Amino acid sequence: MENNLKTKNQSKWKYLFINIRSNLETFGRAILVPVTVIPLLALIGAIGYTGQAILAQVYPKGGSKPPVELELAINAIKDLGMIAITNIDFLVAIGLAAGLAKSEKVSAALSGLMAYAAMHLATALILKIIYGDPSKTEIVFEGVKKTVKDVFGLKIRFGVLSFQYSAFGGMLAGLLGYTIHKYTYKLKFPEVLSFFGGPKFSPVASTLAGWVFGLGLGYVWIYISKGLTYSGNSLQKLGAFSPFLYYSLNRALIPFGLHQVLNFFIYYTQVGAQWIDPNGNQITGILNVSLAKLAFQQKITAQDTWATNGVFVNNMFSLTGAALAMFFVIPKANRKIYGSSIISAAIVSFLSGVTEPIEFTFLFIAPLLYVFHALFAGLQNMLMYLFNFGSVTTRGSGIITWLIVNPINYKLISNVWGTLVLGPIVGVIYFVVFYFMIKKFNYKTPGREENGLTHLVSKKEYKELQKEKKKLKN
Repeated sequence: MENNLKTKNQSKWKYLFINIRSNLETFGRAILVPVTVIPLLALIGAIGYTGQAILAQVYPKGGSKPPVELELAINAIKDLGMIAITNIDFLVAIGLAAGLAKSEKVSAALSGLMAYAAMHLATALILKIIYGDPSKTEIVFEGVKKTVKDVFGLKIRFGVLSFQYSAFGGMLAGLLGYTIHKYTYKLKFPEVLSFFGGPKFSPVASTLAGWVFGLGLGYVWIYISKGLTYSGNSLQKLGAFSPFLYYSLNRALIPFGLHQVLNFFIYYTQVGAQWIDPNGNQITGILNVSLAKLAFQQKITAQDTWATNGVFVNNMFSLTGAALAMFFVIPKANRKIYGSSIISAAIVSFLSGVTEPIEFTFLFIAPLLYVFHALFAGLQNMLMYLFNFGSVTTRGSGIITWLIVNPINYKLISNVWGTLVLGPIVGVIYFVVFYFMIKKFNYKTPGREENGLTHLVSKKEYKELQKEKKKLKN
């Protein structure tokens, strides 16, 4: 009897864990929908940063001024790249709701947007009730009298003065809009009102829900914001350990598909970083802040980009070294047949930063090597931090992105060439470790045996192979 109860309790906890993991993985996939807009636009903006940097060299301060038309064109390109960063809250609110929805995605997207709009309207009402006119009412802040607007960094959103909720607020609105949409898009109204039923009603219901939610959020947002900021400050107080901890955890979460959840909070919320730009916009997230600082010609240290310094080293050199090791352990007679996919994956990782085929292959074949990889990835990120080797990424972290964003801004990014110094050293270490570990433990990497793997493993194939393993065990 007791054993049956224990088994039932274990099953419940196991089901709960699987359910939470599944939901977080779904969230991670959905959040990619809006945030992938940022790196693509940032690459366009990078052309503007490049032009800006060239203008600063050709026309130094105190000398002749550049042609007005040229300056306007470069600024327009730069602003185009910044549009996603300064409006990330809209992108997340709309994109997350649409990404989570399984059907009627347009209705879901509108639901996320309307929930977010209503949140701001409700917040503006709360601010008026408490402070009257926030742009005129003064309060004492750090011993100085300032307007409520200046103290809280209020901005016009949807025509009203409200908090800068940024990506985190957009996430809340997207989740709320999706939830309301999920339970309302199939509702049927009486025939007289049937036109307004179903997916057409979801945005209306989300507006009402967003307004009610916004009333509460307006009261507690200051504390939520402080909590996020405190989390970020606590991470950075760990010093060199924070880049190690983040990047090792990032790699360790990849098999479960949960690394995107971690990345969202570090890349796009106050947990990663926050900065007020010269126009008074609150920029949140380490990726957004670094790109925004480049746009405003601000200096960037390795401490500013603590979470992302080692990304280029990992994608361009570490995994290339691992791939080359897998290539050279293939018997010479088989290299032409089986080696091409490995070399192709190494080239893709080096050029564009797509690492999935390499990582999932040795994750499946040699989990011990993946443990080494997760720990060493954190170590290389920590070394970049300690040596003050800075680098700015836009997510697609291969040599192409590095060349577009970093060299031209060498005066702004600290020791930007450090990636090319540390990278080859780490690449050699990976090659040596992987080569000898594969040989010593006889890991069946692609091409090593006739009936073994013939190609690298994708994430989808990895999951299917894991299921087959479990079936065989059972």
